[in-house]
Amino acid sequence: MVRTTRITFVGIIIIVVALLTICAGSLQNASAADLSPGVVYGAQHENRHVTSYLPLSKFHLRSIDGPYHTQGNLILGADNRPYLFHGVARDDLEYLCAGDGHYTQQELAYMGIGDNSAHATYWGGNIVRLPLSESFWLYGLPSQQCSSTQYHALLKRVVDILTGLNLNVMLDLQWTDAGGQSPGAGDTWSMPDRDSVSFWQQIASIYKNYRNVLFEIYNEPHWLDNWPCWRNGCSIKEDSSGSTGHDHARYNYQAVGMQTLLDTVRQAGANNLVVVAGTDWGFDLSQLPTYHLNGTNIVYDTHPYPYGTKLPAYWDAAFGQVSASYPVISTESGEYDCKTTYVSQLFSYFDAHDIGWISWAWVPPWGEACKYPRLVTDLTGSPTPGMGEFVYQYLHSYLALLAGEEIPAKVK
Repeated sequence: MVRTTRITFVGIIIIVVALLTICAGSLQNASAADLSPGVVYGAQHENRHVTSYLPLSKFHLRSIDGPYHTQGNLILGADNRPYLFHGVARDDLEYLCAGDGHYTQQELAYMGIGDNSAHATYWGGNIVRLPLSESFWLYGLPSQQCSSTQYHALLKRVVDILTGLNLNVMLDLQWTDAGGQSPGAGDTWSMPDRDSVSFWQQIASIYKNYRNVLFEIYNEPHWLDNWPCWRNGCSIKEDSSGSTGHDHARYNYQAVGMQTLLDTVRQAGANNLVVVAGTDWGFDLSQLPTYHLNGTNIVYDTHPYPYGTKLPAYWDAAFGQVSASYPVISTESGEYDCKTTYVSQLFSYFDAHDIGWISWAWVPPWGEACKYPRLVTDLTGSPTPGMGEFVYQYLHSYLALLAGEEIPAKVK
């Protein structure tokens, strides 16, 4: 999760041109009947296999096409056309119960499609991810003068605005309370807990009829990379929120597995896409052939960042290979150095493997942009140098593809 005008980069354009050259043919979207003949769909997860990926030109890449469903390793829209999500995470509702005061229709619109001006920059995404706190949702936070009812109303208003802007919305359980023990907003604990079940019972019941809303059931599981625990739950001892957490106490609690949260959503009558992050802080999906969840409309999630065992050499094993058999998305990624070395490789890899992505993070300007993957210098959409500008340009390259244009020397 915590991982940090407009300038034209010649290198960016070279990358984008190389990426999209293979897509220069027909721009018509494929229906399920038109999918590559190399795709073989089995009734069981373990029997799935595909021998090729679709080119970007076969995907629906903008606006809402829900309700969505999965087939093989693809996400399909209501008309059975393959769909890829690309967008940004609008951060802060996991730690500010009343938000930061910048959730107006105009400020939210900058994440989608519009006409740029001297004071407004539209990014062209098709989805916005909203990280949330189960503690705020269930209990509010008196110290921030915010009740659970106020939090519910704020979220509903934001989702309705984004829906009206023709954007998809991902509701993400980002912070939990370690079985009711972690005070305030909670923190980034290793696994979901009993309150997570209540959270999803209520969220799924409210948003089950929104054709553009996806449910990310837990942000970044990371309890000892224990796959049986990831799937089915376990007893957590002396949990830590990590070096970037703000609650540095240690807690024992009963973790709830991903299968239980998926079942909770379905029992609430919601058939929305459920997004499920892997182990190792949401990065590793390698053991899905053994530990995949039982159910339908499941999309698996990876969070690559430029450190340790999340560097490019590990992508194939962690999520690239399974993307041939399961729908995969990345709901977080970014750089900490105002550069693009990592994300430029990553986005090309995603495109080649039919993996949609959401970039971290659209957040009010605070701290140093080169020490935190922050996308904007202000909330009118001005990109940060380096990574922010690159993500902005890359989102616009998809719009150029849809328009049947050659990739211009400068995205206007």
